[in-house]
Parts: sequence; C-alpha cells; structure tokens
Amino acid sequence: MTTPACTAWVRRTAWWLAAAILLLAVPAAPSAAAAAEPCAAEEPGRPTTVEFVLSSKHKERAEEVTQLLNTAGEPVTVRIKFFPFLDPPANLGVGKCVSAEVGRVAIRAASTYGTGITRLIRQDILPHRWVKVGTTDTAELAWIAVNADDLKRLTDPSLTTEVFQTLYRQLAAPKERKLPFGMGSVPLEKTP
Repeated sequence: MTTPACTAWVRRTAWWLAAAILLLAVPAAPSAAAAAEPCAAEEPGRPTTVEFVLSSKHKERAEEVTQLLNTAGEPVTVRIKFFPFLDPPANLGVGKCVSAEVGRVAIRAASTYGTGITRLIRQDILPHRWVKVGTTDTAELAWIAVNADDLKRLTDPSLTTEVFQTLYRQLAAPKERKLPFGMGSVPLEKTP
C-alpha cells in the first residue's frame, strides 16, 4: 500500500519530468532576420580566422604564409600550426561568412605552401568566420573529394561572395553515404 507522501512525490516527479521533456523537445525558433542573413547579424569588422597547418619541413616559411594570407584586404587572424608527421591532409574548409577574396587567398596559399587541396570540408560543421587548411580536427567523413577543375572554378576572381559561397556549398555537399565498418559507400539520391 502506498502512502500519500509517496504518491505526491511520484506525481511531482512525473510533472517535472514531463515539463523537462516538453522544454527539450521544442527547439527555440531563430528570428526570421537572423535565419535569412546570418552573416549580416554579426559584427561587420570582425576578422576572419585562417587556421593553416604546415608540414614541419616548412617551419621557416610560416612568415611567408602569414603575409600571403593577410593580402586579402580584410582583417584576417592567421593561426599557423605544424603537422608533426610528414604532410598534413590536403583539405580546405570555408565558413559561410567568409568572403570570396579570403577564400581564394586561402586556396592559393594551400596550393603554394601546403600539399594542395583534394578535399573540401562540409560547411555546416565549420564556424561561420573560419577557414581551415590541412586540418585534422574534423571527421574524415565530412571531407568531400574535389577535382582541379572545381578548384579552378572556386578561384575565379569574378565570383562575388554569394556566388563563391553557393559554389562551395555545392562542391562540399555529400555525394555518397559511407557504410559502417568500411563496407563501401552508397550514392545519395538527389531530391528535387
């Protein structure tokens, strides 16, 4: 037989549990203006961070890389890291609030001082004002293969920032789903 105090405790616990589930299940809706223009809502003069991973054999060229990355004509914070082994991965990630000029300069620097670019990092996992070159802090499943012709399209100087970002998102979109345990991959079906 249950006591009235036990029943009250069960009711109170159930009430708090239901309230917690309800609050966690309903996501907070962002404002329409922030969803439409996420970059416009940020500070206009805020610098873009470029994280560049160099091979250890290029330590003496770190200053050259920094100078090249600062030629974009915008405020850029450069972070140079050194890969402890032979060469860093040949990947590039561009956040969605990075200008086309900073993106082109990062591609040029990766081609000149890095191992080139053979993979793009999906944009949805990157900070908005961040460029990553040769990084290992993202999952390899988020790296999408890219060819030289597509990179040439990205470095076209006539591209505006909006067109550059749209093209980057198209090129960095997953084209296949990896199967578990190294059992291959399955092409993704395009939805209209």
